[in-house]
Amino acid sequence: MSFRRACAALAAAALLLSGCASIPKDGSVGHRDVSGEDQHVQSRIDPDGPEPGQSPNEIVRGFLAAGAGYSNNFEVARSYLTDSFAGEWNPLSSVTVLQPGRTLESVTSEVTTDSQSVSLTIPVGGQLDDRRVYRAASRGTQIDMEFSLRQVNGEWRISQAPSGMVLTAVNFSTLFQPYPLYFYAPGYEMLVPDTRWFIRSPATATEIMTELLGGPAEYLTGAVVSAIPDGTQLDPRSVAVSDGVARVELSSTDSGLDERTNGRIAAQIETTLKEVGSITSAQVSGASGELDYGSLPDVPTSLNISGSPIAISEGRLVRILGSTIEPIANAPELADGASRPAIAIDESMYAYLADDAKAVRRLFADELEDNEVLRGEKYASLSFDTEGWLWAAEEASDGTIQAISRNGELTEVSVPFLKGRTVTSIAVSPDGTRLAVLSTDKDDVNRLEIVGISRDPQRAPTSSSTSTPLEVATSFDTIIDASWSGYDSLVMLARDGSGEPEPYALRVPGPATSLGSIDGGTQITSGEETRSVRIGTADGEIYSYGAGSWQKLVDAKTYDPSAPG
Repeated sequence: MSFRRACAALAAAALLLSGCASIPKDGSVGHRDVSGEDQHVQSRIDPDGPEPGQSPNEIVRGFLAAGAGYSNNFEVARSYLTDSFAGEWNPLSSVTVLQPGRTLESVTSEVTTDSQSVSLTIPVGGQLDDRRVYRAASRGTQIDMEFSLRQVNGEWRISQAPSGMVLTAVNFSTLFQPYPLYFYAPGYEMLVPDTRWFIRSPATATEIMTELLGGPAEYLTGAVVSAIPDGTQLDPRSVAVSDGVARVELSSTDSGLDERTNGRIAAQIETTLKEVGSITSAQVSGASGELDYGSLPDVPTSLNISGSPIAISEGRLVRILGSTIEPIANAPELADGASRPAIAIDESMYAYLADDAKAVRRLFADELEDNEVLRGEKYASLSFDTEGWLWAAEEASDGTIQAISRNGELTEVSVPFLKGRTVTSIAVSPDGTRLAVLSTDKDDVNRLEIVGISRDPQRAPTSSSTSTPLEVATSFDTIIDASWSGYDSLVMLARDGSGEPEPYALRVPGPATSLGSIDGGTQITSGEETRSVRIGTADGEIYSYGAGSWQKLVDAKTYDPSAPG
């Protein structure tokens, strides 16, 4: 059976949860390049089936390895099962990712004396939940998996096994691709990414649409909206793609909607599906016919953030320009103890901490008059949002973060999960819909969490949008600092085990990727992408990341780099 036909057979079963995969065994699994398919389908894994005379332990490990081959509805993996169980087993119910560097061979197993049961303890690095949201596992997380076997015609076969599959970190990155589902910021002026993970196959467009119709991930509830009415379904239940055009037919729930709403639906769907490399446009239709957004203004998925980072040097604010620094013209000498500067996205305002972080001071770019706007016990971090609000988090959190508007209006943003925590840093996403918070809980555990931002009709922030934030980067012992890097990624300084903190990048949500090594890093910041990452050290050195390496920027003592936002 061809790859395309095999994946087509799988598509019907994968509408709610797409192909999951498992750990290949060394020597028994190969990779084959796939040409002429969607550009995201870069390889597939062709596992081996069971061999005569294999022991229960070998059958179980072979079965897990075979799960990586999703062709023909996981035909090879099912060959390790009894006939009755093969029809019951659901490989698509979950995806468990091993801790980085771990393989199936490194996982110990226990076999009962009668050989009818095999148990394995799996070291978990992360899991995909039922909405395709990647959730990193806490350091040391393990799950127990037990398999029951019996003999069929003299050969061991699995008669009972946990649902879902297991993958090495390498195989996860081979088989799965992060795709942003787009939802609107309230006001419908911008589309916000909600990253999910899908197996690379011709069924990807259908699976993406199924999740898009299901609404945003839990941590974004209340922070973003969908133009698509609740209960809308695909009808028929698949997306056909031909010559780059995705044809999406919706159920009758779109009937009676006005032209603008129908246009927003079409724009949301097309923007999302165009993230699949083989799709260049989408033709969306429903009960009222084809939905057209041609009369609507374009809705961006990003803002033009072209401003340069700022920093502090010799008691003044400076801009970082290439490999040099440049004083901000007419900027006054900063107050004693100046630290943690911030610059508005439109570069109209600056702010910084002073007086042992007890004071927040702000300057408008057009007049550069330095004024104290907030005072507290001790502030940890500052961040500007797209609406011009300056966010200020106190180190000892009472479950709120202060925010002050451009005209001086003060509000307290409710973030209940922070109560009793020690806050290290905060960062509002470039689109103003999400808040990243780095804090330490009462058990002295570092937590880097993302939560949506709720706002009132005047766009003033009011609270976190849900009581359940999305926790990321949970496998690290210590996280020193974090910053948004574009609209769907974070960069951070973190330590995994012993040694110095090092820079990492991660999709939100997704696994972390090393960005090399810098000694003495204390603060990290980034603009729209990882090419603009900068690190400041306690010794006043600034480093910039590019082409996979770090370069020292300036010789002058310069501290606390901060990109717009």
